[in-house]
Amino acid sequence: MLIITLVQTAYAEDIHIVDVYSDIDSADMTLRSNEYLTGIIMDADLIFEGKVLASRHLKFEEIFPNTYATKVVSWDITNPRDGLYRTRITLSVNGSVLETSYYNFSHGWGWEAVPGLSIKDIISDSRGVSIILTPFVPQSGSEQKPVLTDVEYMLVDGDTVIFRTTDRRIAVAQATILSKDWNVRLENNHKYSARVKARITSPEDAVIARSSDFTAMDDARITELYRDETGASATILGLSQVPFRGSILFIVSKNGQIIEDIREPSPVLMSGDDETIEVTWKSRLPPGIYELSVRIAGNDGDVLNMRDTIIEAKKSRSDSDLVTPAPAQTPGFTFYSIAISLMSIYLLTRWVVRRNR
Repeated sequence: MLIITLVQTAYAEDIHIVDVYSDIDSADMTLRSNEYLTGIIMDADLIFEGKVLASRHLKFEEIFPNTYATKVVSWDITNPRDGLYRTRITLSVNGSVLETSYYNFSHGWGWEAVPGLSIKDIISDSRGVSIILTPFVPQSGSEQKPVLTDVEYMLVDGDTVIFRTTDRRIAVAQATILSKDWNVRLENNHKYSARVKARITSPEDAVIARSSDFTAMDDARITELYRDETGASATILGLSQVPFRGSILFIVSKNGQIIEDIREPSPVLMSGDDETIEVTWKSRLPPGIYELSVRIAGNDGDVLNMRDTIIEAKKSRSDSDLVTPAPAQTPGFTFYSIAISLMSIYLLTRWVVRRNR
């Protein structure tokens, strides 16, 4: 890699090209500004054997003091030839060229240096990006050598990087899965791109990169569900950086006939947020078996997740259902009654005997 500063002006101390990377598929360029600036233009050219194969004209609306700004371009080259390529980056502010930098790379069998690892797969969605890194194996049966690498994750909107973060000194001794969540809010049904770069220094300095496009969409899942004959509750977990503003639908039916149909709006949820939605049936369900279907309707009304279960409604224990038990006889009641009767007979007998005398 060779970066050469060709032109400088009075503004050169205010803004700089601090990083350039390119391969046959794409390139990214990073600026750092010491001042608030507008009217920033960056022209990127892909050159092969002195001929410009592709050009991209990039605009920065503004850049704030002590900040970095990164642009990404795709070259869209069909059937590229093997050989040495050069990427030229020209930086201008308000019509004045401040700096021109070059990045050289090779493409094709016999030209490219073999890096110490490769990005075997990449998957991106509204939540984040995941990749598989594998160390390079020189030949069949050879031992894989561990590699230390810095992995940079970028979220790209159009040609502008809107989020970036780096995991440093990742040890890769075998197939290694890495994931990173986006920490910015995304727009529903908007197209983005995930870009991942791995930088290694052994056996020599090298950078590899891969990109993956996706369309951001809201997403949520039912994680817990409670139900009985009086109502139900569902816990909803957000799974996207697109704010979920949908609704939860509770449907109770029996023998194909809908008995309850309740739709409740959900609180706004993003990735990792959860809320519990509670509903109460209009009236207590009579004893029996019922079907319950709980559905999550997304921002566009599409069903994101659903769960079907049953409700076993039981007989309620109201006062009318309770049988009043007969009062128990008091222990000794018969004994006292008999004693009183015997005493009465005894007294009556003595009265008769005395009278006859």
